Amino acid sequence: MRRLSVLAAFAGLIVGIACSDITHPSSPLQFSKQIAFTDLNNILGQLPTNGAARVKIELPPSGVIAREVKVKDPEEVNETERVEGRITDLVVTVAGKQGTLTLAPGFHITFTADSKFEAGEVEVTFQQFVDRVNAALAQNPKVLLPLEAERAPTSPLVLGPSDAFPAAKLELQGAVGEPKVQINITSANLVAPGSGDCQASLSSTLKGCLKVLGLTIGIDATTELKAMLPAVVETRFEGILDCPTLKVASAHEGSFALVGQHTTINVSATTKVEFESGGDERLADLNAVNATCGATPPQQVRAEGEGVPGATAGTLQATEVEFEVEEQEAAVQQIEFKGPVSAVDLDHRTLTVMGEMGTVTVHVASDNLIDPASDLKTLQAVRDALAATPPQQVQGEGRANPGAAGSPPEATEVKFEVAH
Repeated sequence: MRRLSVLAAFAGLIVGIACSDITHPSSPLQFSKQIAFTDLNNILGQLPTNGAARVKIELPPSGVIAREVKVKDPEEVNETERVEGRITDLVVTVAGKQGTLTLAPGFHITFTADSKFEAGEVEVTFQQFVDRVNAALAQNPKVLLPLEAERAPTSPLVLGPSDAFPAAKLELQGAVGEPKVQINITSANLVAPGSGDCQASLSSTLKGCLKVLGLTIGIDATTELKAMLPAVVETRFEGILDCPTLKVASAHEGSFALVGQHTTINVSATTKVEFESGGDERLADLNAVNATCGATPPQQVRAEGEGVPGATAGTLQATEVEFEVEEQEAAVQQIEFKGPVSAVDLDHRTLTVMGEMGTVTVHVASDNLIDPASDLKTLQAVRDALAATPPQQVQGEGRANPGAAGSPPEATEVKFEVAH
């Protein structure tokens, strides 16, 4: 589980909030303002040499017209950059040391053997990551795995408009919302209407475009174009909502904390609740969250969003939040297997192990999942050992993730030993 990172509150922000409370006690706090496309041009055109602006871009489930483009506080240009979406393609070099992913609707991401890989918050190897993605894309129809990619923008601070995202970390997730990017840009990322791929065919009310990670994204009359107010730095939060801490005053007013955290996250009428274009597991408001927390059997709720330091120490005022029922499968433990190997099916790449708990058939997607210290390092070698005269006794052990309905578990690691 990611930990909630709480940034130091800016004195100017605290003073500003206090003044708002005293002078306009009934007015909602304003943390960002609507801007025009010309304002975005001006913001990017006035950047210092070698400077950058951090933007957050949200897209709908399909299409390339942005739902929201938010210019973040300048303090955030050195924070982690992120790309979220579903994997539609994977290409790995012949040498097998680096690869390129395509995320819908067209973001390009590169990775190497030095990148960090996770699946459901469990670390996996380069090859295990590649095997999982390839196995999903090979299904009919394709399974588009949800992914979040990260990098620290240390060098370079800003990527070129056509550059791929050089991921330092790739995490396969149980669920992901709409495509989302938090990245540094400059005026070089601006595309005027009628130039390149920024054509009127994208939208009848097109105002302009941004090109990032090789994808041209349209901004039109439906796009929420906003800029954070100066010195108001947003903090990202994500984790399992701690139901006993949930307080609900109304559907859109209340507070909660995350499991293992002590920060109180406040939700108000000014908080944008991401629900309208979400999936069936999204929760519309705090009343729905409260009902889910009290369900029988109990259900977990994942909360993800952004906020700014609140007027009281230890609080965060959510500017936007998304509530989602946590997929129970994500909590399922890996299957462990150990016993004599009784059969190998090379066509389907499965092995059958006779263990204490009965017969287990496991799918081994690649020989790269086999421990290099094994006596036998390929499924073919195991099959040959079983077919030898006299047959050899082969002991298999390892771990596997539960497979899809009707499919065998997917091995994540296997080791074979020959009885001597």
